[in-house]
Amino acid sequence: MALIAGLTTPFVMSTLDRMELQTSARKVTSALRYARSEAITTKKPVRFNVDLTNNKFWVSTGHENKDPRVVFINNPVRFNHFLDEVETEKYRDGKFTVTFFPQGNSSGGLIGMGIGKPEETENHYVINIDPITGKTKFEKEKK
Repeated sequence: MALIAGLTTPFVMSTLDRMELQTSARKVTSALRYARSEAITTKKPVRFNVDLTNNKFWVSTGHENKDPRVVFINNPVRFNHFLDEVETEKYRDGKFTVTFFPQGNSSGGLIGMGIGKPEETENHYVINIDPITGKTKFEKEKK
């Protein structure tokens, strides 16, 4: 019985980690879609902010006297990187911002999320933010 438990525990834990990663990627994608929708509705730019170092994100709508709701990504999931649309800079720590404009377009970019280091595991997703349409989608990161 202990042998079975010892063999299945790593499988169950990795499955739970993958589910947490997928849930977190969906949360971020939903927040990005909300930011785009809010920019179109209010006819004002809206910013999606990420703090890579502290593993959190928030949406700044520009409404006065309204504090943004900060969302922390749970361990073991981490924001790995952000690649800006012109692909000149890849952020691995610090903060970055994606801006959505009233026409629906955005500053664009790619957000990488994963469990562990990218070279060690296949549990990584990338969220693509299209600069022309502002639409977002997430998919498993291709090597």
